[in-house]
Amino acid sequence: MKFSTQLSLFLRSFFLQAGWNYMKYQNLGLTFTMLPFLKNEYKNDKDALPSVLQRYLENFNTHPVMASFCLGALAKQEEQIAHAQSLSDFKSKINEWNGIHRSLSITTASIGDRLFWGTLKPLTLLLALFIWLALGVNFFELENGIKIPLFYAFGAGAAAFVTFNAVALFVKWQGLKISYTAKENSCFGLTRFDWNKTIYNAKRIGIVLAVGMILFGVYYYLKDFAEVDVHFVTRAVIVLFFIMVSFITRKLRIPNMYLYLAAVAVFNIVCYL
Repeated sequence: MKFSTQLSLFLRSFFLQAGWNYMKYQNLGLTFTMLPFLKNEYKNDKDALPSVLQRYLENFNTHPVMASFCLGALAKQEEQIAHAQSLSDFKSKINEWNGIHRSLSITTASIGDRLFWGTLKPLTLLLALFIWLALGVNFFELENGIKIPLFYAFGAGAAAFVTFNAVALFVKWQGLKISYTAKENSCFGLTRFDWNKTIYNAKRIGIVLAVGMILFGVYYYLKDFAEVDVHFVTRAVIVLFFIMVSFITRKLRIPNMYLYLAAVAVFNIVCYL
């Protein structure tokens, strides 16, 4: 893939979600991203372009970062379609394109949701909180009237933002190049990375950081206590209860959304009381 082509797909892929709709999801964003590439590929056969665009306007939905693997693979397949030598070869390539369009988007969506939304975002949030503590901002004892330096307030957030997007941009850029050159038997480059191991290790790091944050909070609230803080104990018990229930619902394959809604409702009632 030429650098100019890769750069065009990379920049335009940031608008993948811009045309999101309930009927066909990211189809408009996909078409917008691929449009310059398609125009160049069919510049000598402009009459074919409308039917080509019709294919890209079908249902498409995946993770916005991992979509780069779909873009590279579809671009490579589109080149083969444009240079098909016979009608049977053309139909065969179209069927292969449809398979890539459908199956690869599902695979990348699964990986992206677990890696970026389910792991990396919470992990960078914990990173921001620990940076606050390292800078001397003890958010466990903040009271009305205490001012936090502007640098401290935005520094931790900026660190989390940069960390998350550094990983996302790397995957987005490399995904285009790898999927364009990789073969189908390697799932268009997806198998070059051990995604499950990466997600597993990142989640374990997140658990360690979360436990560390909880222990620090418990230490802060209990270090100088003269009497039992009923509110603190109640909230701590509720947190532990929902953590234990989350393991049970996971085993039973019950959607955690219901557990989150219950937790929010319970916490709001307890805090109000």
